Amino acid sequence: MENWLILSEFFTILYLIVKIFLYKLEYPASFVFFILFFICINILYYIVGNKVVKSLLLLFSMAILIVSYVYVNEQFILLLPFNLYEFSNINFGSPFYGAAFILLVTIFLYKSILPEYILVSFMGCVIYNISVFSYKKMERLKNQNDELRKSIYSLYNKIHKNTEYEKQVKYTAQLEERNKISQKIHDNIGHVISGSLMQLEAAKILIDKNSEHAKKLIQNTIDVLRDGYESIRIALNTMKPTTEQMGINRIKLMVDEFSAKSNIDVSFVYSGPIDKITYFKWNVIFENIKEALTNVLKHSKATKVTVSINVLNKFIKIEVKDNGIGATIIKKGLGLEGIEERSESIGGKVIIDGSNGFSVIVLLPLEGEKNGY
Repeated sequence: MENWLILSEFFTILYLIVKIFLYKLEYPASFVFFILFFICINILYYIVGNKVVKSLLLLFSMAILIVSYVYVNEQFILLLPFNLYEFSNINFGSPFYGAAFILLVTIFLYKSILPEYILVSFMGCVIYNISVFSYKKMERLKNQNDELRKSIYSLYNKIHKNTEYEKQVKYTAQLEERNKISQKIHDNIGHVISGSLMQLEAAKILIDKNSEHAKKLIQNTIDVLRDGYESIRIALNTMKPTTEQMGINRIKLMVDEFSAKSNIDVSFVYSGPIDKITYFKWNVIFENIKEALTNVLKHSKATKVTVSINVLNKFIKIEVKDNGIGATIIKKGLGLEGIEERSESIGGKVIIDGSNGFSVIVLLPLEGEKNGY
Protein backbone atom coordinates (compact mmCIF):
# COMPACT_ATOMS: atom_id res chain seq x y z
CA MET A 1 0.00 0.00 0.00
CA GLU A 2 2.80 2.41 0.90
CA ASN A 3 4.47 1.86 -2.46
CA TRP A 4 1.43 3.28 -4.27
CA LEU A 5 1.41 6.42 -2.09
CA ILE A 6 5.17 6.93 -2.43
CA LEU A 7 4.89 6.63 -6.21
CA SER A 8 1.98 9.10 -6.27
CA GLU A 9 3.88 11.62 -4.15
CA PHE A 10 6.93 11.21 -6.35
CA PHE A 11 5.03 12.01 -9.54
CA THR A 12 3.29 14.95 -7.87
CA ILE A 13 6.66 16.37 -6.73
CA LEU A 14 8.02 15.80 -10.22
CA TYR A 15 5.03 17.65 -11.65
CA LEU A 16 5.64 20.60 -9.28
CA ILE A 17 9.34 20.78 -10.15
CA VAL A 18 8.64 20.76 -13.89
CA LYS A 19 5.95 23.41 -13.48
CA ILE A 20 8.19 25.68 -11.32
CA PHE A 21 11.09 25.66 -13.75
CA LEU A 22 8.98 25.55 -16.91
CA TYR A 23 6.94 28.63 -16.00
CA LYS A 24 9.78 30.32 -14.07
CA LEU A 25 7.77 30.89 -10.92
CA GLU A 26 9.10 32.92 -7.98
CA TYR A 27 11.38 31.73 -5.17
CA PRO A 28 12.98 28.71 -6.90
CA ALA A 29 15.63 28.33 -4.17
CA SER A 30 13.05 28.37 -1.36
CA PHE A 31 10.93 25.96 -3.39
CA VAL A 32 13.81 23.48 -3.67
CA PHE A 33 14.58 23.82 0.05
CA PHE A 34 11.02 23.10 1.16
CA ILE A 35 10.71 20.23 -1.34
CA LEU A 36 13.84 18.57 0.04
CA PHE A 37 12.65 19.21 3.60
CA PHE A 38 9.29 17.61 2.78
CA ILE A 39 11.00 14.57 1.19
CA CYS A 40 13.24 14.08 4.24
CA ILE A 41 10.30 14.22 6.65
CA ASN A 42 8.34 11.68 4.58
CA ILE A 43 11.33 9.35 4.25
CA LEU A 44 11.63 9.44 8.04
CA TYR A 45 7.88 8.71 8.27
CA TYR A 46 8.29 5.46 6.30
CA ILE A 47 11.32 4.43 8.35
CA VAL A 48 9.78 4.95 11.80
CA GLY A 49 7.53 2.18 13.10
CA ASN A 50 5.90 3.86 16.11
CA LYS A 51 2.33 5.00 15.41
CA VAL A 52 2.50 8.16 17.55
CA VAL A 53 5.79 9.27 16.00
CA LYS A 54 4.41 8.64 12.52
CA SER A 55 1.36 10.78 13.30
CA LEU A 56 3.57 13.61 14.60
CA LEU A 57 5.74 13.44 11.49
CA LEU A 58 2.66 13.66 9.28
CA LEU A 59 1.41 16.71 11.22
CA PHE A 60 4.84 18.29 10.85
CA SER A 61 4.86 17.49 7.12
CA MET A 62 1.39 19.04 6.67
CA ALA A 63 2.51 22.15 8.60
CA ILE A 64 5.49 22.50 6.24
CA LEU A 65 3.15 22.26 3.23
CA ILE A 66 0.78 24.91 4.61
CA VAL A 67 3.68 27.29 5.39
CA SER A 68 5.14 26.67 1.94
CA TYR A 69 1.72 27.24 0.38
CA VAL A 70 1.34 30.60 2.13
CA TYR A 71 4.88 32.01 1.92
CA VAL A 72 6.64 30.24 -0.97
CA ASN A 73 4.36 28.82 -3.64
CA GLU A 74 0.71 27.79 -3.72
CA GLN A 75 1.61 24.60 -5.65
CA PHE A 76 2.81 22.98 -2.40
CA ILE A 77 -0.80 22.43 -1.36
CA LEU A 78 -1.10 19.71 -4.04
CA LEU A 79 0.94 17.37 -1.79
CA LEU A 80 -1.39 17.84 1.17
CA PRO A 81 -4.08 15.23 0.16
CA PHE A 82 -1.59 12.35 0.40
CA ASN A 83 -0.60 13.30 3.95
CA LEU A 84 -4.25 13.65 4.92
CA TYR A 85 -5.07 10.19 3.58
CA GLU A 86 -2.15 8.65 5.48
CA PHE A 87 -3.03 10.53 8.69
CA SER A 88 -6.66 9.37 8.58
CA ASN A 89 -5.59 5.80 7.84
CA ILE A 90 -3.20 5.68 10.83
CA ASN A 91 -5.47 7.36 13.37
CA PHE A 92 -9.00 6.53 12.18
CA GLY A 93 -8.52 3.46 9.94
CA SER A 94 -10.79 4.89 7.24
CA PRO A 95 -10.20 7.05 4.11
CA PHE A 96 -13.50 8.90 4.64
CA TYR A 97 -11.99 11.13 7.32
CA GLY A 98 -9.19 12.00 4.91
CA ALA A 99 -11.74 12.93 2.24
CA ALA A 100 -13.58 15.11 4.79
CA PHE A 101 -10.35 16.92 5.74
CA ILE A 102 -9.54 17.46 2.04
CA LEU A 103 -12.96 19.00 1.39
CA LEU A 104 -12.54 21.21 4.46
CA VAL A 105 -9.23 22.54 3.12
CA THR A 106 -10.90 23.68 -0.14
CA ILE A 107 -12.70 26.44 1.80
CA PHE A 108 -9.37 28.19 2.50
CA LEU A 109 -7.66 27.73 -0.90
CA TYR A 110 -7.04 30.29 -3.62
CA LYS A 111 -9.34 29.87 -6.59
CA SER A 112 -6.34 29.64 -8.94
CA ILE A 113 -5.11 26.39 -7.35
CA LEU A 114 -8.53 24.91 -6.54
CA PRO A 115 -9.06 22.90 -9.80
CA GLU A 116 -5.63 21.27 -9.60
CA TYR A 117 -6.13 20.55 -5.89
CA ILE A 118 -9.48 18.85 -6.53
CA LEU A 119 -7.99 16.82 -9.43
CA VAL A 120 -4.97 15.69 -7.36
CA SER A 121 -7.25 14.88 -4.40
CA PHE A 122 -9.48 12.76 -6.62
CA MET A 123 -6.49 10.93 -8.09
CA GLY A 124 -5.09 10.46 -4.59
CA CYS A 125 -8.41 9.02 -3.43
CA VAL A 126 -8.49 6.56 -6.34
CA ILE A 127 -4.87 5.55 -5.83
CA TYR A 128 -5.35 5.22 -2.08
CA ASN A 129 -8.41 2.97 -2.44
CA ILE A 130 -6.69 0.85 -5.07
CA SER A 131 -3.69 0.46 -2.77
CA VAL A 132 -5.91 -0.41 0.21
CA PHE A 133 -7.84 -2.96 -1.88
CA SER A 134 -4.59 -4.50 -3.16
CA TYR A 135 -3.11 -4.59 0.34
CA LYS A 136 -6.18 -6.29 1.83
CA LYS A 137 -6.27 -8.79 -1.03
CA MET A 138 -2.60 -9.60 -0.51
CA GLU A 139 -3.16 -10.00 3.22
CA ARG A 140 -6.14 -12.28 2.56
CA LEU A 141 -4.13 -14.37 0.12
CA LYS A 142 -1.25 -14.48 2.57
CA ASN A 143 -3.58 -15.68 5.33
CA GLN A 144 -5.08 -18.28 3.00
CA ASN A 145 -1.59 -19.40 2.07
CA ASP A 146 -0.68 -19.71 5.75
CA GLU A 147 -3.84 -21.74 6.39
CA LEU A 148 -3.07 -23.99 3.44
CA ARG A 149 0.48 -24.43 4.68
CA LYS A 150 -0.83 -25.39 8.11
CA SER A 151 -3.32 -27.83 6.54
CA ILE A 152 -0.59 -29.38 4.40
CA TYR A 153 1.67 -29.70 7.42
CA SER A 154 -1.17 -31.26 9.43
CA LEU A 155 -1.95 -33.71 6.63
CA TYR A 156 1.72 -34.55 6.29
CA ASN A 157 1.90 -35.31 10.01
CA LYS A 158 -1.21 -37.49 9.80
CA ILE A 159 0.19 -39.37 6.80
CA HIS A 160 3.53 -39.75 8.57
CA LYS A 161 1.80 -41.03 11.71
CA ASN A 162 -0.35 -43.44 9.66
CA THR A 163 2.76 -44.67 7.84
CA GLU A 164 4.57 -45.20 11.12
CA TYR A 165 1.50 -46.95 12.56
CA GLU A 166 1.27 -49.18 9.50
CA LYS A 167 4.97 -50.06 9.79
CA GLN A 168 4.50 -50.82 13.48
CA VAL A 169 1.47 -53.03 12.75
CA LYS A 170 3.42 -54.93 10.07
CA TYR A 171 6.41 -55.31 12.35
CA THR A 172 4.21 -56.51 15.23
CA ALA A 173 2.48 -58.99 12.92
CA GLN A 174 5.86 -60.28 11.77
CA LEU A 175 7.01 -60.70 15.37
CA GLU A 176 3.80 -62.54 16.28
CA GLU A 177 4.16 -64.83 13.26
CA ARG A 178 7.81 -65.52 14.06
CA ASN A 179 6.88 -66.24 17.67
CA LYS A 180 4.12 -68.58 16.50
CA ILE A 181 6.49 -70.48 14.20
CA SER A 182 9.13 -70.62 16.94
CA GLN A 183 6.61 -72.03 19.40
CA LYS A 184 5.43 -74.67 16.91
CA ILE A 185 9.02 -75.70 16.19
CA HIS A 186 9.69 -75.96 19.92
CA ASP A 187 6.50 -77.90 20.64
CA ASN A 188 6.69 -80.32 17.70
CA ILE A 189 10.21 -80.61 16.33
CA GLY A 190 11.94 -80.12 19.70
CA HIS A 191 10.04 -82.89 21.42
CA VAL A 192 10.41 -85.24 18.46
CA ILE A 193 14.16 -84.72 18.19
CA SER A 194 14.82 -84.88 21.95
CA GLY A 195 12.75 -88.09 22.28
CA SER A 196 14.44 -89.63 19.27
CA LEU A 197 17.91 -88.81 20.63
CA MET A 198 17.08 -90.52 23.92
CA GLN A 199 15.87 -93.65 22.13
CA LEU A 200 18.96 -93.70 19.88
CA GLU A 201 21.23 -93.38 22.94
CA ALA A 202 19.40 -96.32 24.54
CA ALA A 203 19.65 -98.35 21.33
CA LYS A 204 23.40 -97.65 21.20
CA ILE A 205 23.82 -99.09 24.68
CA LEU A 206 21.63 -102.16 23.99
CA ILE A 207 22.82 -102.96 20.47
CA ASP A 208 25.49 -105.39 21.66
CA LYS A 209 23.59 -106.84 24.63
CA ASN A 210 20.05 -107.04 23.24
CA SER A 211 20.01 -106.43 19.51
CA GLU A 212 16.32 -107.19 19.13
CA HIS A 213 15.31 -104.60 21.68
CA ALA A 214 17.75 -102.12 20.09
CA LYS A 215 16.16 -102.70 16.69
CA LYS A 216 12.73 -101.96 18.17
CA LEU A 217 14.00 -98.71 19.66
CA ILE A 218 15.52 -97.70 16.33
CA GLN A 219 12.27 -98.56 14.52
CA ASN A 220 10.28 -96.52 17.05
CA THR A 221 12.67 -93.60 16.48
CA ILE A 222 12.18 -93.89 12.71
CA ASP A 223 8.40 -93.88 13.16
CA VAL A 224 8.53 -90.88 15.49
CA LEU A 225 10.77 -88.94 13.09
CA ARG A 226 8.50 -89.84 10.17
CA ASP A 227 5.46 -88.58 12.09
CA GLY A 228 7.39 -85.46 13.10
CA TYR A 229 8.39 -84.80 9.51
CA GLU A 230 4.77 -85.17 8.42
CA SER A 231 3.65 -82.73 11.14
CA ILE A 232 6.27 -80.23 10.01
CA ARG A 233 5.19 -80.56 6.38
CA ILE A 234 1.52 -80.03 7.31
CA ALA A 235 2.40 -77.00 9.48
CA LEU A 236 4.48 -75.41 6.73
CA ASN A 237 1.77 -75.97 4.15
CA THR A 238 -0.76 -74.41 6.50
CA MET A 239 1.35 -71.31 7.12
CA LYS A 240 2.60 -70.83 3.58
CA PRO A 241 0.25 -68.69 1.44
CA THR A 242 -0.93 -70.09 -1.86
CA THR A 243 0.72 -69.00 -5.11
CA GLU A 244 -2.38 -67.16 -6.31
CA GLN A 245 -2.63 -65.22 -3.05
CA MET A 246 0.98 -64.12 -3.37
CA GLY A 247 0.51 -63.10 -7.01
CA ILE A 248 -2.75 -61.20 -6.55
CA ASN A 249 -1.54 -59.41 -3.42
CA ARG A 250 1.72 -58.34 -5.09
CA ILE A 251 -0.17 -56.83 -8.00
CA LYS A 252 -2.72 -55.15 -5.70
CA LEU A 253 0.07 -53.57 -3.69
CA MET A 254 1.83 -52.35 -6.83
CA VAL A 255 -1.41 -50.92 -8.26
CA ASP A 256 -2.23 -49.12 -5.00
CA GLU A 257 1.26 -47.61 -4.78
CA PHE A 258 1.12 -46.48 -8.41
CA SER A 259 -2.28 -44.86 -7.92
CA ALA A 260 -1.15 -43.05 -4.76
CA LYS A 261 2.05 -41.67 -6.32
CA SER A 262 0.63 -40.71 -9.73
CA ASN A 263 -2.91 -39.51 -8.78
CA ILE A 264 -4.25 -41.76 -11.57
CA ASP A 265 -7.34 -43.82 -10.74
CA VAL A 266 -6.42 -47.49 -11.21
CA SER A 267 -8.94 -50.32 -10.96
CA PHE A 268 -7.80 -53.95 -10.71
CA VAL A 269 -10.13 -56.87 -11.55
CA TYR A 270 -9.54 -60.59 -12.05
CA SER A 271 -11.68 -63.62 -12.85
CA GLY A 272 -11.42 -67.31 -13.53
CA PRO A 273 -9.44 -70.08 -11.79
CA ILE A 274 -6.38 -68.01 -10.91
CA ASP A 275 -4.99 -70.91 -8.84
CA LYS A 276 -3.90 -72.47 -12.16
CA ILE A 277 -1.35 -69.69 -12.73
CA THR A 278 2.14 -70.89 -11.82
CA TYR A 279 4.66 -68.97 -9.76
CA PHE A 280 6.85 -68.19 -12.79
CA LYS A 281 3.88 -66.85 -14.77
CA TRP A 282 2.91 -64.61 -11.84
CA ASN A 283 6.38 -63.06 -12.06
CA VAL A 284 5.97 -62.44 -15.79
CA ILE A 285 2.48 -60.97 -15.27
CA PHE A 286 3.73 -58.72 -12.47
CA GLU A 287 6.66 -57.35 -14.49
CA ASN A 288 4.48 -56.78 -17.59
CA ILE A 289 1.82 -54.88 -15.64
CA LYS A 290 4.50 -52.81 -13.91
CA GLU A 291 6.08 -51.86 -17.25
CA ALA A 292 2.70 -51.05 -18.81
CA LEU A 293 1.79 -48.75 -15.89
CA THR A 294 5.15 -47.00 -16.23
CA ASN A 295 4.35 -46.30 -19.90
CA VAL A 296 0.95 -44.92 -18.87
CA LEU A 297 2.62 -42.49 -16.48
CA LYS A 298 5.21 -41.38 -19.05
CA HIS A 299 3.17 -41.02 -22.23
CA SER A 300 -0.61 -41.39 -21.90
CA LYS A 301 -1.78 -38.27 -19.96
CA ALA A 302 -4.51 -40.56 -18.64
CA THR A 303 -6.73 -40.09 -15.60
CA LYS A 304 -7.98 -43.68 -15.34
CA VAL A 305 -6.43 -47.12 -15.91
CA THR A 306 -7.98 -50.57 -15.78
CA VAL A 307 -5.84 -53.64 -15.04
CA SER A 308 -7.54 -56.98 -15.61
CA ILE A 309 -6.49 -60.65 -15.40
CA ASN A 310 -8.85 -63.25 -16.88
CA VAL A 311 -8.07 -66.97 -16.75
CA LEU A 312 -9.85 -68.72 -19.65
CA ASN A 313 -9.88 -72.33 -20.84
CA LYS A 314 -6.60 -72.32 -22.78
CA PHE A 315 -4.86 -69.07 -21.97
CA ILE A 316 -4.53 -66.18 -19.53
CA LYS A 317 -5.52 -62.70 -20.73
CA ILE A 318 -3.85 -59.72 -19.05
CA GLU A 319 -4.87 -56.20 -20.15
CA VAL A 320 -3.74 -52.73 -19.08
CA LYS A 321 -5.97 -50.08 -20.67
CA ASP A 322 -6.03 -46.30 -20.08
CA ASN A 323 -8.23 -43.39 -21.22
CA GLY A 324 -5.31 -41.27 -22.40
CA ILE A 325 -4.36 -39.71 -25.73
CA GLY A 326 -3.50 -43.02 -27.39
CA ALA A 327 -1.18 -43.29 -30.38
CA THR A 328 -1.87 -43.62 -34.11
CA ILE A 329 1.68 -44.77 -34.78
CA ILE A 330 3.08 -47.09 -32.11
CA LYS A 331 6.84 -46.88 -31.56
CA LYS A 332 8.05 -49.74 -29.42
CA GLY A 333 10.56 -48.63 -26.83
CA LEU A 334 12.46 -50.71 -24.33
CA GLY A 335 9.36 -51.06 -22.15
CA LEU A 336 7.09 -52.61 -24.79
CA GLU A 337 9.94 -54.70 -26.16
CA GLY A 338 10.58 -56.03 -22.65
CA ILE A 339 6.89 -57.00 -22.32
CA GLU A 340 7.04 -58.86 -25.65
CA GLU A 341 10.28 -60.67 -24.78
CA ARG A 342 9.02 -61.84 -21.40
CA SER A 343 5.72 -63.01 -22.87
CA GLU A 344 7.29 -64.79 -25.85
CA SER A 345 9.75 -66.58 -23.53
CA ILE A 346 6.82 -68.63 -22.16
CA GLY A 347 4.94 -68.93 -25.47
CA GLY A 348 2.79 -65.84 -25.06
CA LYS A 349 1.71 -63.05 -27.40
CA VAL A 350 1.29 -59.28 -27.02
CA ILE A 351 -1.37 -57.11 -28.72
CA ILE A 352 -0.98 -53.31 -28.60
CA ASP A 353 -3.78 -50.90 -29.53
CA GLY A 354 -3.60 -47.09 -29.45
CA SER A 355 -6.84 -46.20 -31.26
CA ASN A 356 -9.00 -45.61 -28.16
CA GLY A 357 -6.73 -44.65 -25.34
CA PHE A 358 -3.88 -47.13 -25.10
CA SER A 359 -4.11 -50.81 -24.23
CA VAL A 360 -1.57 -53.58 -23.84
CA ILE A 361 -3.04 -57.11 -24.02
CA VAL A 362 -0.87 -60.09 -23.07
CA LEU A 363 -2.03 -63.64 -23.88
CA LEU A 364 -0.18 -66.41 -22.02
CA PRO A 365 -0.79 -70.15 -22.50
CA LEU A 366 -2.37 -71.80 -19.48
CA GLU A 367 -0.50 -75.09 -20.03
CA GLY A 368 2.44 -76.35 -22.05
CA GLU A 369 4.53 -73.19 -21.83
CA LYS A 370 8.20 -73.12 -22.62
CA ASN A 371 11.07 -73.81 -20.25
CA GLY A 372 9.12 -76.52 -18.45
CA TYR A 373 7.23 -74.16 -16.08
